Amino acid sequence: MQLQLLGRFQVRRDGREVPPAAFGGRKVRALLRVLAVRRPDLVPHDVLAEALWPDRLPADPAANLGVLVNRARRALGDPALIVTGTGGYALGDCEVDAGRFLAAVEASRTADTDGAVLQAASTALALWGEPLPEDSYAEWASEPRERLHRARVEAAERAAGAALALGDPRRASSWAADAVAAEPLRESATLVLAEALAAAGDPAAALARLADLRVRLSDELGVDPSAAVDALRLALLRGAGPAVVRVSAPAPAAPRVFGEPVFSGRAEELVRLRTAVDARQVAGLAGVAGAGKSRLLAELTRSCPLPVLAARAFLPERAEAWGLARSLLREALATDAAVADTLPPRVRHAVECLLPEWGSGSAAAVDGESGRALLLAGGLRVLEVAAGTGAVLVVDDLQWADPSSVLLLGSALARLPQLAAVFAFRGEELAPSVMAELRGGRPGDDVVLGPLPVASVGRMVGHDELASTVAAATDGTPFAVVEVLRELVRRDAVVPFAHGWQPRSPDVLALAAELGREGQRRTLRRRVARQGGVPAEVLAVLALLAREAPASTIASACGSDPRAVLDALSALAAAGLVRLGERGWATAHDLVAETVVAGMDAGGRGRLHGLLARALDAEDADPSETARHHRDAGNAHEAALAFARAAAASLAAHATGEATAMAVAGLALDPPPALRADLLAVRAEADAGTRAALTDLRAALSATGPGPLRSRRMSRLAMLTFGAEDPHRAAELAELAIVEAAADAGARAFALETAAILDMNLGRPDRGRDRAEAALDVYRVSGDAAGVARILDGRAMATFLDGRIAAGVETFGRVAQLFTDSGELLRVVTPRSTRGHGLVFLGRPADGLAEATAALHLARDLDAPERCAYALWHRSEALSALGETAEAEADAREALATARGVDHRGWTATAHRALGIALVARGELDDAAAEFAASSAAAGESLTLFASWAAARAALVAVARGALAGVDEMVARALATGPPLGHYEARLAEVELLAAREDPGTAARSADALTVARDGGHTASVERLVQLSGAAGPHPDSSRGFPRTTPVSDPG
Repeated sequence: MQLQLLGRFQVRRDGREVPPAAFGGRKVRALLRVLAVRRPDLVPHDVLAEALWPDRLPADPAANLGVLVNRARRALGDPALIVTGTGGYALGDCEVDAGRFLAAVEASRTADTDGAVLQAASTALALWGEPLPEDSYAEWASEPRERLHRARVEAAERAAGAALALGDPRRASSWAADAVAAEPLRESATLVLAEALAAAGDPAAALARLADLRVRLSDELGVDPSAAVDALRLALLRGAGPAVVRVSAPAPAAPRVFGEPVFSGRAEELVRLRTAVDARQVAGLAGVAGAGKSRLLAELTRSCPLPVLAARAFLPERAEAWGLARSLLREALATDAAVADTLPPRVRHAVECLLPEWGSGSAAAVDGESGRALLLAGGLRVLEVAAGTGAVLVVDDLQWADPSSVLLLGSALARLPQLAAVFAFRGEELAPSVMAELRGGRPGDDVVLGPLPVASVGRMVGHDELASTVAAATDGTPFAVVEVLRELVRRDAVVPFAHGWQPRSPDVLALAAELGREGQRRTLRRRVARQGGVPAEVLAVLALLAREAPASTIASACGSDPRAVLDALSALAAAGLVRLGERGWATAHDLVAETVVAGMDAGGRGRLHGLLARALDAEDADPSETARHHRDAGNAHEAALAFARAAAASLAAHATGEATAMAVAGLALDPPPALRADLLAVRAEADAGTRAALTDLRAALSATGPGPLRSRRMSRLAMLTFGAEDPHRAAELAELAIVEAAADAGARAFALETAAILDMNLGRPDRGRDRAEAALDVYRVSGDAAGVARILDGRAMATFLDGRIAAGVETFGRVAQLFTDSGELLRVVTPRSTRGHGLVFLGRPADGLAEATAALHLARDLDAPERCAYALWHRSEALSALGETAEAEADAREALATARGVDHRGWTATAHRALGIALVARGELDDAAAEFAASSAAAGESLTLFASWAAARAALVAVARGALAGVDEMVARALATGPPLGHYEARLAEVELLAAREDPGTAARSADALTVARDGGHTASVERLVQLSGAAGPHPDSSRGFPRTTPVSDPG
């Protein structure tokens, strides 16, 4: 087992990479790094906990460490590699490159010949890479990093001295220059460098180095250089310095390492982001590719006093539900493993399905809709606990986030005011609506990154004239500046010094200007073109993947030996072209990937896409990703099949945004008719409730042959037609679906269930009940629990529509609990909200409000706008009954906007009704009359319950206004239309009209209506009917005829 701490953290087992994703989070890898730098010592629990959770310790640090250790042991494949001791852990028998490096440096100290010194020191330097780069800002890593850096400077100086003694001044000057650049005040290194430069034939450069040392010692320490420095300077001035050594074929110097440039030019933007975080705002950070967004985020998180939950989105995951959320929830759970234990079992299982490393391996399965709802609830809970009293969410490349993750983040930010957020994105690639959805009503700054000021480029470059040249020749983005510097370093045109880079000669400025004018992409192309063989293939595969991937995936796609691929990745990382991230290897920057892809010919690009598709298929990768590679390889049929699988999987998980995107992508490939029908059907289901869904499902049906599948699609088309268009046409489709199902029990039961629902809503309750019972029998025989629950839900609705309000309310309560217990949370909304409406009719508006509010909260969490509209109009009626008229009006207007937004005619009609009731409660009868007229228009002749309600309410308003003309027709329509539930208000309107006309039959008709209202449970109208049955005549209350709008005492 080998652990690499120099350059980037990597673990290899028998020469093969252990994929970063195998560790299940960055804290597991951080744990291994802490143990590695202190190997073989035992590291106490408190030291480990402080290193891993510097901002806020979990409730039980030891237990959390145990979770991380177990996960690390599983990933390493050998439990003995992490040794449990008393109060701590230690790293067992393995090889750590930092240990080998330090051993080689120690060998150079004890070597007794120049050759042995050179061999040991050069061995150490060959192992060198930036130590613990992932932990460059971590407090625990500062001492080991400093120790390793000092050892590297010593090794470079020793190698330079030995090389000079052995007659190789060029290599000596290269190593010595590195030592001086790292420690400019180190006299011994400067002396070796000056001697090497003089021996290489450049005494002027040697004198310049000595003069620079003198100035620095004076300015920074207030001292003069040692006598040795003065002696060498005098010798050089007299021409008596080290003899010039001519080497016929000098060994090539190792390529100079180009480190991370200094952070510069973004101080104002950093202050703005810090201010937003301190105020718990939701900030945006926009900029073109290469503008420095990621580096600015790194600086922000480094200095942030709050716990940070950070993740980045990737291009291929835009259509993979929960891609970004997976990374963020993994980060959140790592703050405290006990968070998972606080989740209810079903919610925890949903989270574990997304993050298998947290799973116990056993839990009851739930349907896709419920799984999504549970994941939303669980994700919100995890983020809430992780945020504690304050935390900051940091997301990079938001433009590639999937819709499901955006929904979760928006829900969390709306509910967790203590959670600040910073979202970085390419402004031109992100729809403004995404940030609006995430921000909601919360304040936030929008920071836009422009070009760097010249002074800031100067701090990055370190040489004023060179900086001005680079700034003038490039677009001023940090990436462009760094690319010019990187190329200058590669060409050995600049040398390192204390604060940056210095041109070797004046003509370097012209070279820098030329490189800048060429542009960063051309400079990148030049760097890419230098790669050949396996590294070139590996880089091309990574560019097309456009995400982090383990070395094994890359090796599979390239068809190369895994060890050769790892060597190629290391070489590419040294060249600054790839990086090792949280889940594997990726190009060092998106611009690298874009440049590589743009430089490929069509044939080569298609070949690699095909290899990637094959490799990803073998790994059972998400079909949305394999589909893209099949498509770009020119295999349209396989791509369409994969898009169809991806769309169906997203729909099954109720990820409707992703399902629609995948269906659209598949349809764009002009698939065969049967496959096209499948894609259209998925898109219709994803867009259910819209007219576009009707069009899609009709097209799918026309391409579907006879049989059970055609029957099921007819049944679905019937339901969509009922909700958005014509209930009678919907009923005809349901009849055809029953016939089409023939002997297929499942399809026949589904068609019968659909027909039963339509019958109930079209005033045919007896036939509806018979068909529901027939479907229930089939579902019970076949063991279809979901079908049984749906039928019982339909039975509850039938009872309610039949006017048996109390029985309906009681049944809805049982159904809602049944769906809750079975994990089908999405189906809880309708019965629970309808129960709330029934409680208002029963004269218990406070209880009704509680039920409708709970249903609304659930509908919002589920991102179900139709159900939101449904719960909103119920909630509005409860609020009106309680006298909360302003809030009632607000809810009704939101319901109306939502219903219109999803093009739902039924909920549009009921939203107008709720708004009219709120306006009546406020005494605004004219406006209320307009709303009831609008409700009637939306209901038309087909939505009979809503039409009956609209007519009755319009009649009541007309009577209250004293405008009795035409009220007879309204009352007649209300009584003759729709199911019995609507006739309670119709009978009340009839009695009010009789009373207004002082009809002698008022009392008798009131008494009849009162009996029916009491028997059915329409308590809301009982009090007024009691008054009317006692004496005819106008009621002194201007709100006569309307169910009570002031609070009443709930029975019991």
